[in-house]
Amino acid sequence: MTVRVGHIGFLNCYPLYYGLEQRGMVAASGAGEGAGADSRLEADTVLQLIPGVPTDLNLLLVTGGIDLGPISSIAYAREYRKLLLSRRLSISSLGAVDSIQVVTRAPLAEIRSVALTRQSATSVVLLKTILRLRFGLEVAYSDLEGSTEEALDTHDAVLLIGDQGLDALYFPQPGTTCHDLGRLWQEWTGLPMVYAVWAAREDFARGNHAELLAVEEELVRCMDYGREHRTEVVESAADQSRLDRTALERYFEILRYDFAPIYQRGLKRFYELAHEARELPEVPEFRFIDEVVRP
Repeated sequence: MTVRVGHIGFLNCYPLYYGLEQRGMVAASGAGEGAGADSRLEADTVLQLIPGVPTDLNLLLVTGGIDLGPISSIAYAREYRKLLLSRRLSISSLGAVDSIQVVTRAPLAEIRSVALTRQSATSVVLLKTILRLRFGLEVAYSDLEGSTEEALDTHDAVLLIGDQGLDALYFPQPGTTCHDLGRLWQEWTGLPMVYAVWAAREDFARGNHAELLAVEEELVRCMDYGREHRTEVVESAADQSRLDRTALERYFEILRYDFAPIYQRGLKRFYELAHEARELPEVPEFRFIDEVVRP
């Protein structure tokens, strides 16, 4: 059978993609071009990569367009009764994450309007929670239209993620300041932040548990491969990125891809504070794939 796996084409997933390439799971033809290729695992299981930005994958998982994937951690909270978490995979950081930036021309505590990226759900809720509860601000929000420079003509701040966030940090516009949401979160709570979790629909997991666990295991191996060959990952990514090798080395070092207990505690605290900030109707339970589908 085929297991459709979501794939984010941002640099934050490049170590995974590199591992997939090197382990023969996708065609070695570049992070964008290889996505969508089929690769056969043991037991006649086929892994098919389906590319998309985080908000796309959030919808695809819930509506059945993919079977397993990295989704915004806030998307799991909103649909947790239908979904199951991987205990072994996430996209997280302890402190600065580099690729999630609030770009301002005024002090952060004075902003009153923000243009929000449409590519992320977690970062939007994280920013709203921090501004409301940590800084006591009531802010007007709207979708980001056009360029960052254009948005800053009519807004006090712009929220950017992924490669756009990295560009804002390393190639800043004159007169702007970047505020890293991962750093703001850690300064406030002392905890790591989990931006994306890997999740599957419960109905798919129950009906295809052996295949799902096989794909999860392969993804863990590919993540491990990317981490263990970070120098090679940096060299490969440098051919496709504006960032220099020093910036890429730093970025791949600060990102975490496991889901250790301390990261689970950070995610639970995020859910609690998002609920307090009225961004979540309730604090969700953690429901894990291995608790449901293992004999």
